[in-house]
Amino acid sequence: MRPSTFLLIILLIIAASSTVFWLYLTFTAPVAPAAAPSLRAEAQAEGLAFSAETVTTWVSVASWLGVAATLAYKGLVRHMWSRSMFDYSVFRLMVKMRGANTRVKMLKSLEVPMNRYQLSKALGIDWKTIDRNVELLKSYGLIHEQPGEGGEKLYVLSPQGQQLLELLEKLSEP
Repeated sequence: MRPSTFLLIILLIIAASSTVFWLYLTFTAPVAPAAAPSLRAEAQAEGLAFSAETVTTWVSVASWLGVAATLAYKGLVRHMWSRSMFDYSVFRLMVKMRGANTRVKMLKSLEVPMNRYQLSKALGIDWKTIDRNVELLKSYGLIHEQPGEGGEKLYVLSPQGQQLLELLEKLSEP
């Protein structure tokens, strides 16, 4: 689960529960007899500045603002991704799927042409994993294959792959 989705779920739980608790305190507060001191009066007498209603109000408002901010962030990411003309399948490949970090590292290291052995050595990954990811990246047009010395295959970043790296850098900036 992505961190922003996890944060959104937690904030929604806090917002909903604090809102329900606030509604409960607001509309079902018992009416205290005049002779018996209320909880609010006792809290104020002891120097406590906040009542339960005040605290739940602020927690509720803050958590709903957090939900709105998280949704706005997710919308901004979606907008930037769609504006870049990349398909959702590329988004899944490079961000959501297992092994996405490996593929991003491969793209970053392919700014200079490398063969699969050099990639394996540079990233510390088995060459079979390199082959599988190279095939995926080639099928999406993010890298190209070019002939090297002695018939070996060199892999190099395509212009589309460079554009994708720039987009990922933009999205990872705070």
